[in-house]
Amino acid sequence: MKKLKIGDKVSWRGGFGFDGPQNAKVEGIDINCQGGKHGDQVDEVDWSKVTRDNCVVSLNNGHWAYGNQIQPV
Repeated sequence: MKKLKIGDKVSWRGGFGFDGPQNAKVEGIDINCQGGKHGDQVDEVDWSKVTRDNCVVSLNNGHWAYGNQIQPV
């Protein structure tokens, strides 16, 4: 199963997924986020769990994103 790891490049869509795609690098991954952007920090997570609303990533462009706003590059 493919995993998202810190340091991976992703295609990110800002504006809660409505903006055009931009490439960014993952600097942090939080899972089990309950209504916010902070949860349990992990170094990697299965891509099958990334698209759920409980996964948030910090990006090297100064933004953070819900899992449904990113795709693997």
